[in-house]
Amino acid sequence: MTTWIFILQLIGTVSFAVSGAMTALRKRMDVLGVVVLGLITAVGGGMLRDVLLGRTPPAIFSDPVTVVAAALSSVLVFIPAVRRLLLKTRKIYEMTMRLADSLGLGIFTVIGAQTACALLPEDSWFAMAFLGTITGVGGGVLRDVLAGDMPYIFHKHVYACAALAGALTWVALHYCWNDTAAMLLGGSLIVVIRLLAAHFRWSLPKAKEEELL
Repeated sequence: MTTWIFILQLIGTVSFAVSGAMTALRKRMDVLGVVVLGLITAVGGGMLRDVLLGRTPPAIFSDPVTVVAAALSSVLVFIPAVRRLLLKTRKIYEMTMRLADSLGLGIFTVIGAQTACALLPEDSWFAMAFLGTITGVGGGVLRDVLAGDMPYIFHKHVYACAALAGALTWVALHYCWNDTAAMLLGGSLIVVIRLLAAHFRWSLPKAKEEELL
């Protein structure tokens, strides 16, 4: 793993850990719950990807740096002064959560696609895009399920669609340009789509209330 990819992975790990820890705070969990939810959010997507790839044990078990970074980030969120700041107003909470979740989604989606590329035949473009998307959204799904919430991918601002768009961008640029450009542009596209979707309240069509039983 090159230095800049390691740095990107560390940023993604911290971002997702913060989003998981903040969700735990909102659910009034104790410090153990905060750390566990932060850790699962940070590593869950990568573990799902590795299991689907038949990569056992998952890479996370040989990478203590990622686990330590996620745990420390979660503990930092639980520090009284920090958590009071994050929970001071709904606007601060939502802005921090949105930014952390968007960064984690963008970074882990493209890293997931690149990891799949290294382990699959070169023409497996669909699998690369699919596994990249799974890596991006998997941790958030586990976070929401454990917190008792409906997962983001089913109702929040084109969440999974943003990850899929970034993964497909990675695949296209991987074949016609290079992996560095693929990761930077694919990840940036995801973050931009997520932030724009949240700002303008974009969402996929839903059944109208009067149509429901």
